[in-house]
Amino acid sequence: MRTTSDARDALAHVVPREDAPQTSGLTSRLILTYVEREGGRRAVEEMLERCGLEGREADLRDESFWFSYETKLALFRAAGEVLGDPDPAFHIGAAALELNIGAGLKLALRALGSPALVYRNVPRAAAKFTWTHRWEVLGVSGGVARLRFVDVAGVGYDAIDCRYNVGLLACVPALFGLEPAHVSHRECVVKGHERCVYEARWKETGASIRRVLALGALAAAAAGAASVLVSPEFVAGVVGAPAVAAGYLARRARRRLAVRIASLESQVGEQRDVAARLAGSLHDMVSDPRVEKVLPKITRNAQYAVGGTEFALLVSDGESFRCRASSGLPPETIAVLERWAEGAGQRLHGPIIEDDLAADPVLAELARHPRMPLGSLCAAPLVVGNERLGVLVALAHGPEVFLPEDAALLESYAAQAAIALANARMVDRLETLARTDPLTGLLNHREFHEAVTREIERAERYGATFSVVLLDLDRFKQVNDDYGHAAGDRVLCEVAEAIKGACRASDVASRLGGDEFGLVLPQSSAEDARAVARRIAEAVASGDSWVGVSAGVAEWGADGRTKEALLEHADMALYAQKPGRAQHAR
Repeated sequence: MRTTSDARDALAHVVPREDAPQTSGLTSRLILTYVEREGGRRAVEEMLERCGLEGREADLRDESFWFSYETKLALFRAAGEVLGDPDPAFHIGAAALELNIGAGLKLALRALGSPALVYRNVPRAAAKFTWTHRWEVLGVSGGVARLRFVDVAGVGYDAIDCRYNVGLLACVPALFGLEPAHVSHRECVVKGHERCVYEARWKETGASIRRVLALGALAAAAAGAASVLVSPEFVAGVVGAPAVAAGYLARRARRRLAVRIASLESQVGEQRDVAARLAGSLHDMVSDPRVEKVLPKITRNAQYAVGGTEFALLVSDGESFRCRASSGLPPETIAVLERWAEGAGQRLHGPIIEDDLAADPVLAELARHPRMPLGSLCAAPLVVGNERLGVLVALAHGPEVFLPEDAALLESYAAQAAIALANARMVDRLETLARTDPLTGLLNHREFHEAVTREIERAERYGATFSVVLLDLDRFKQVNDDYGHAAGDRVLCEVAEAIKGACRASDVASRLGGDEFGLVLPQSSAEDARAVARRIAEAVASGDSWVGVSAGVAEWGADGRTKEALLEHADMALYAQKPGRAQHAR
């Protein structure tokens, strides 16, 4: 039975649409992994079939994937059916630490240092799993934690959630090598109560080795004293009771030691897993050192640092921040983040957490977004040396989601991302230098010839056409002779600007050397090319550069079908125009 809560949390602004993502892939991956461990591959396939989710396993195993609340309930029910388990939600929740799920989250929780602090931070940790319900801490003291589970999205309450919550809360002490907590759930909305309240009780320590040794010493002392005064039978009785107690406590101590060893091994494995994921993400980011390839990888791999959230990469251009990659955030959200980053100033020199976006004058718009409301933010700068390249922002659907360790992990990942971005920028600069003329900024001689070759291949494959234009400056030598090479360089730059202004984005403009320029004009006839040449000549003539422009045009097909023939025709046309010192192309 599901009922709807009468009380509403202060998160009234976080109300998702029915088709909005509500449950994290941390939960679906946990369910799939548990079912596979208990029932094998066939059980997983059958579970997905029962839910109508065939072909969606890759998404459901992705910890950054979000899906609906109803899908979560369907997965739990199907898991119980295929495993023959009447209480699958509890067993899956209780197994959360045993399975290779949410390694980064486990490290962040362990970093808190004690079960008490983890229970105090349950609202933050749980928000990484869902944003349909929110936890409230009613009190944590003396090995007892009381927490309230609140519906904030209007989806109601389900017994599956109740049992899943009990399992998850029970395994908190095991994060620190302690025995599981005893969790009671006497107040339950599903059973007709006004609210859902859970109480977790745990022991910080069990029987210690010191107590075992003390009891052993007591038994030995008792035996020694009794042997002087009484019969051997009485001595055996005196010694027996402490010995039995010591043996019992010793067994408990061994069990506790085994639990602690298993916990430490698990921690090492999780740290190794997180380190491997971060190393893998760095390798992925530097595998193709081009800026346009690196930027989306930064946001895509960020889930390895802080899983289950949205991400945005804001890159600095020296004066402002612009979002260059995101996990699919709406344009309005991106605009708000850019304004926030520009106003954040010095705070962006280190990691920061904003727990309640609704309370921030700039970020409050994110909390009110009708399609993707967001409640909290964690950000870390991308810094290389003394240069701040940008800021990586992780966003969560509810307030108070991010743990202190999340900021540290995101900062470590941002340092890797900064290296990858700086490397990509350097590669881009080197490639640009290799492709362009350093004086005019136009492409160079090699790029012109490669562009002609590409257009010939395209024209032959698709039956298209294109034209080339060769340009030569008139009276340029006289400018150099009369006014010096600095004046000549200025003229070349002015001509280059005239060429850029006359060309389309798809055209290729190059400086071939000296005072010679070349254009490749896709999908253009000879007449179109002559019109471009005339515009360039007119723009140059209207300036004060004291030079004119002569041009030669050739159209692929009509004037040649090879690069050599095409360029020879254009060159001859240019040469024919030079003797008359014409100012316009004919």
